Amino acid sequence: MNILNIAADIIKLIKKQNQDAEVTIYETNKISVSQRLSKIEQISQSKNCTIGIRAIAGKTKVAYISTNDLNNLGNTVNQVVEMAKNAPEDPYINFAIGGDNYTSSADLGILDNNVVTIDNLKGIAEAAENSALAHKNIINSEGASSSHTLVNTALSTVSGFIGSFSKSTFVNQVSVVAGEESEMKVGYDYDVACNFCDLKSPELIGKEAAKRAIDQLNSRTIKTGKFPVIFEKRAAKELVKSFASAINGSNIVSNSSFLRNSLNTQIFNDRINIIDDPLLPRGIESRPFDGEGITSRKNVLVKNGVLQNWILDLYSAKKLNSETTGNATRAGNAAIAPAASNLYIENSNISFEELIEEVKEGIYITDLFGFGVNLINGDYSQGASGFFIENGKITYPIHEITVASNLKDMFSNLVVANDLTFCGQFNSPTIKVSEMTVAGSLNN
Repeated sequence: MNILNIAADIIKLIKKQNQDAEVTIYETNKISVSQRLSKIEQISQSKNCTIGIRAIAGKTKVAYISTNDLNNLGNTVNQVVEMAKNAPEDPYINFAIGGDNYTSSADLGILDNNVVTIDNLKGIAEAAENSALAHKNIINSEGASSSHTLVNTALSTVSGFIGSFSKSTFVNQVSVVAGEESEMKVGYDYDVACNFCDLKSPELIGKEAAKRAIDQLNSRTIKTGKFPVIFEKRAAKELVKSFASAINGSNIVSNSSFLRNSLNTQIFNDRINIIDDPLLPRGIESRPFDGEGITSRKNVLVKNGVLQNWILDLYSAKKLNSETTGNATRAGNAAIAPAASNLYIENSNISFEELIEEVKEGIYITDLFGFGVNLINGDYSQGASGFFIENGKITYPIHEITVASNLKDMFSNLVVANDLTFCGQFNSPTIKVSEMTVAGSLNN
């Protein structure tokens, strides 16, 4: 199947009706295996092709449709064109102009051509779970899984741009339960990469999951108070994700972000730099062009603590009298929205150990729970677990705590370490926030 030819055929059908169109095609092949306690629970293999069409009538009206029926494209085209003709006018509809000079996916290193079989995935899941179960105090498993996904993407836009790229994604994970007397704790670990050779070994994933569960045994509660809080890299990702949402063009346009009036102002200390880089070699969200055919480029979102730009597509950029940052993504029906690619906080020159050593009494968070972020006013409140820090050393495990503050205050009092690693879309070094309210047990 040549998805570029399919896209070209659809464009011709719509041009015959004297309308414009944009076509997105996602051809997806996925295999996955999951097991629990050495028994296979599920093996799945799927192939599908989703075609999304954005029809544009008179430059100011649009409609979207998706289909996986390749035999009735004429009917689908007629339907979406009719929908577009009857859609309300929107003066902010915007299109990319010209150009198809983009980096090939081979240059980005996001396609692994090695053949991956179900037996390969079985072996990975089994090795990860066995490695975890081999540890003392691990009494049960919530399961292990391994998957491989290959997505071929094609895009044709109003400007005449037509391009395609392919990306592979591997995901391995395991979750186990540690127990001692009547106490039980869950620990998990995972890894995700475009290239198989970049993955942590399944044995290492199992070992880490077991360690996380065991380390939380004999957890205590603490008194409520104000403490410096250090977020482990995995927990810090959630803060990066909240920041990305707060500067997303859709939220700025709708006036639903606490940072809506913060462009070109100091929101972090002057040692903080935040990057969104769709050209990151082997990055999980790397891409040669965005969902509107804009050639990908690295964007500095925060430089020396100053917010430089929003995350924008053409539509939100036009509404904000700005220019796109090349961050458009397409849904299966070809609808467009701005979204981050590989977004991360750059390293500082402070080591993880130095970050901990500076804390006389504080909290080291390894896991966050719940949905306690209000993007409109920045209020932040999350359930958490982790460890207590005393005199610059991580001491005993703690649980049943809630950490609270306001994201604006957290950002302005944020210090990062130099231990950045990449695993997924949002990444960060270890982060320290100088003071947060930590709610624990009042009668401890």
